[in-house]
Amino acid sequence: MNLSRFDLNLLRALDVLLEERNVTRAAERLFVTQQAASGALQRLRRHFSDELLTRVGRHLEPTPLGRSLINPVREALLAAQSALDTRPAFDPKTSLATCRIAISDYTLAVLLPRFLRLLSTRAPHMHCVVEQMTQNSFERLAMGDLDFCLTAHDIRLYGSHRPGKRIRSTPMFQDDFVCVVDPAKVDASQGISLATYRRLRHNSVAFGQGVATIVETAWSTSGYEFDVAVKAPNFSALIFMLPGTPLIATTQRRLARTLAPRLGLAICECPLKIPKLQEILMWHERSEQDPAHQYLREIFHAAVADLESGSA
Repeated sequence: MNLSRFDLNLLRALDVLLEERNVTRAAERLFVTQQAASGALQRLRRHFSDELLTRVGRHLEPTPLGRSLINPVREALLAAQSALDTRPAFDPKTSLATCRIAISDYTLAVLLPRFLRLLSTRAPHMHCVVEQMTQNSFERLAMGDLDFCLTAHDIRLYGSHRPGKRIRSTPMFQDDFVCVVDPAKVDASQGISLATYRRLRHNSVAFGQGVATIVETAWSTSGYEFDVAVKAPNFSALIFMLPGTPLIATTQRRLARTLAPRLGLAICECPLKIPKLQEILMWHERSEQDPAHQYLREIFHAAVADLESGSA
């Protein structure tokens, strides 16, 4: 096809229309009138000789061709954006780049402050957008809505929510698991035996259907049954909800050391064998050679070195 005969602005419109599946919302995002957005959709339909979006009940759904265009169109736009962002050299002291990262509350508490401390010193004008790691994070990474995911290495924990083949990764740091209790309610002066661990009522993190934690997986393969009294939305909540209760939380050692002392809670070794947590940093291969992206990966590794050195 001769590109001179195709309005490349229609690619942006197609990307937004396929994502929103609603002409009114697409018009708002494109900063055009609803009539203009409808006109763009009609032009796209004529070009592809396909409806692209069809009405199903009260909603628009992509046709098979429309669905097949989602990733290629987004990749083309991201490649164009990358070309437009290219500069003769990358200077962290003056860069205004934005780092968009999905992490758990665990890594937010344990690693992110060190990362931000280094970034604010070395690249004082760069920005960060941090969001919770969810079932959709791998898709958002693939679609260019995120620069990084920082998460557990065992992708089986995410069920069917898997990163694609073009996702790259590097190891960050390890952690193991301990038990945390309120010593006024649970006697942990001599540690916690396996029998006591099985008898106590537990907190557990619930990340949604099809997503498990390392602790939940260890429980299910242990052959024991555990009484889960409370499902929490994140790891930190496991610890914050313990004071004044006879509950027990099984959580990462570094997070326990960060939060438990200020709450007057006791930390003891976990009597059940639980595999170590290995955190990894993930990104899309399209960012592999981007100077700003490479620099941010270096800052992450420096933050890990700071963490493992035990610096305050």
